[in-house]
Amino acid sequence: MTALAQLMPAGMRAKLSSRDLQRRLRDEVQRLTDRGDHETFREDLARRYIRGEGIEIGALHRPLRVPRPAHVRYVDRMSREQLLAHYTSIVYGDPDWVVEVDVVDDGERLDRFADQSVDFVIANHMLEHAEDPVGVLEHFVRVLRSGGIVFLTLPDPDHTVDRLRPRTTVDHVLRDHREGPEVSRDDHYHEWAWVECVPPERIPERVAQYAREGIHHHFHVWELPDFLELLRALDLPIKLEVAQSQLEEFTLILRRV
Repeated sequence: MTALAQLMPAGMRAKLSSRDLQRRLRDEVQRLTDRGDHETFREDLARRYIRGEGIEIGALHRPLRVPRPAHVRYVDRMSREQLLAHYTSIVYGDPDWVVEVDVVDDGERLDRFADQSVDFVIANHMLEHAEDPVGVLEHFVRVLRSGGIVFLTLPDPDHTVDRLRPRTTVDHVLRDHREGPEVSRDDHYHEWAWVECVPPERIPERVAQYAREGIHHHFHVWELPDFLELLRALDLPIKLEVAQSQLEEFTLILRRV
């Protein structure tokens, strides 16, 4: 047996053909390669802070591993079957990588969750896709029981396609929350068309396409100090437990008081 084959349980190896085994091994090696120090850091924090029953929003193929006996339900705007059809590029040819969706709901509003009904909310690389992040944070805190936590990670723009984009200001986010995100939606779409290197004469067409399809790119771009400034500007019943940058992202844990 090769060293790679040892990555897979013996029972699974026995059920797979040689071709299937090679494919699974290749996919497993890719998954392990994709796991960086930030994943280990996330899991260490989960072991320290996550307790009880909670939810993870938009986990897709990279759910956070939570410690026992904590219990997590997965929330997404589509069923698992719809997600597989929509996100064909992330499943490595194997639908088993996408978690089963327990609750189909708008993860930005959590309408199906009562006030103070969960012990934790996990949202990894989700908030930057929200047009009204202030409203999203308010709903996250709304569904938390006293002492519960929000576990957030956001991408560091210096390690994404956002590196050349302007950082989102507090005034911008507060205005969008107050007046409605549609006031700056076209500006965000124009900015993303520029990121995609769309020729200037075709940008209006591309923006119209984004609008028709309801595309949710990275609407907002924060570095950790920018996001901390936003939290300080909000009147949320939370205290900051963790705020730390890793190479590709930064992580925050907010506890409801």
